[in-house]
Amino acid sequence: MKSKINSSVLILFVLSFMLTSCYEKSPKKETPKEVRWVTESVEYIGICKQTYAMAWDRVRSTAESTNGPWAVVLDVDETVLNNAQYEIELHQKGETFSSQSWTAWVERRDATAIPGVKQFLDNVRSLGENAFVVFITNRDAHHEKATIDNLIKEQLWHDGDVILCRKEKSDTKQIRRNEIIEASGRCAGLPKKQIIALFGDNLKDFYEVDGTAGLTKIKDAAMQDSRWGTKFFVLPNPMYGSWVDAYK
Repeated sequence: MKSKINSSVLILFVLSFMLTSCYEKSPKKETPKEVRWVTESVEYIGICKQTYAMAWDRVRSTAESTNGPWAVVLDVDETVLNNAQYEIELHQKGETFSSQSWTAWVERRDATAIPGVKQFLDNVRSLGENAFVVFITNRDAHHEKATIDNLIKEQLWHDGDVILCRKEKSDTKQIRRNEIIEASGRCAGLPKKQIIALFGDNLKDFYEVDGTAGLTKIKDAAMQDSRWGTKFFVLPNPMYGSWVDAYK
């Protein structure tokens, strides 16, 4: 009987050792360089702060010569909120983007503020009753509350701000920009506004583009557009975006 017990203990010990050895030999997944650049580099922080500082100078100047209500329009993801932690967790699990994991991430409300954005938004709101902050995001409409909660958590949302999430795939950002300008649709009851600045990390945040082919067609014209740095302000995003497939 004692011999059987000793044998069982020995077997359990060997199995435990083998499992531990396998675990220890499993290579640690290294975070992709493009994600590390966002989370670790001083250059990323510098570019973001530089963009918002330059934008503030331009917005302040433009606002002085603009009659009536006006708005700055900002994309949310990688423009106002940083989702690098979501990318890190996906990589650690060996997964790629999915609507299920994205929904879980959004509902956590753990995205952080892009460097420089809080000061910029505070400055814009200080310009008086004609100044409006509008967020246009392709987050689905059912994510609106979680998104606002996350913005509040990061001190990026104030009473009077507007957020326009995507109702359906055909609900393009241009449709929503037009609603801001015309005070129509979801903006009915609000004053008509001139859009004096657009912020994003993707060409689709600035242009009406139809799919990947549309991005390829508009690329040359976009590179020559004189509105970069005057009305269009782009934030760096090496992690994902339409550029990944559009320019191959």
